[in-house]
Amino acid sequence: MKYRNPQIPEGINTTDRHPLREFAVLAGGALLLIVVAGWLLGQVGGGLARLLPFEKEMALVPQQLLVSDAGPELQAYLDRLAARLVQHMDLPDNMQVRVHFSGGDTFNAFATLGGNILLFRGLTEQLPHENALAMLLAHEIAHVLHRDPIVGIGRSAAIQLVVGLLSGGPDLTVLGSAGVYTQLHFSRGMERAADAAALAAVHRQYGHVGGADALFEVLRSERDRSGDEMPAFFSSHPLDRDRLRAITDTARRQGWRDDGQTTPLPAAFGAW
Repeated sequence: MKYRNPQIPEGINTTDRHPLREFAVLAGGALLLIVVAGWLLGQVGGGLARLLPFEKEMALVPQQLLVSDAGPELQAYLDRLAARLVQHMDLPDNMQVRVHFSGGDTFNAFATLGGNILLFRGLTEQLPHENALAMLLAHEIAHVLHRDPIVGIGRSAAIQLVVGLLSGGPDLTVLGSAGVYTQLHFSRGMERAADAAALAAVHRQYGHVGGADALFEVLRSERDRSGDEMPAFFSSHPLDRDRLRAITDTARRQGWRDDGQTTPLPAAFGAW
């Protein structure tokens, strides 16, 4: 047997591609894997969270954060309106809705764990009539019905905990009282489903959907003033113009009137 020592061609272990290009390809692939893994973990976390019984979800709510600033007249009116809407939305018997009101000027409203809904004065004082307020309340009730708050928190908690473990510092605060608010990220699909359910409830309540679009006109006016609205790709909420178009399209498809007379807010609503 003869042994040979062949001459190795020069450059056999090198490539013509620039090293920065190779780095970009590797980094991009790693980033794509992280994004896909994060999405999958979020879906698993949300799915597991949805299995939590609603009674257990109610026990997770930090009640000290949900004290209502509403006086007795305003609280009674909001409770009555919410109860009327709930009758049209087929909530399970064990699912209760509680409306809370904040006197702060924050322009917002949201549903959180355990069927709790928080309205802020900054938004409600700009609503022109009861139909717009009903659309707002029904939208948040729909999030409760669809279990969106617990799913949203479950998704965020799963992603943040796993990312924290990979980085060596898991952030367990996502499961604390602050997480009830900071992790409420609803997808655009959740928002569209809540809009659809709310519009149906408003139609059943008033016999038409006239005035429901006023809620989104108010939202659009505020965003135009403050410049807060982002392109749809980067926003968890559908753009306001898309939500307005969805009301028109749904009313036409269902044969619902969209020009009915609106119901005024109580005369003392502003004073309340």
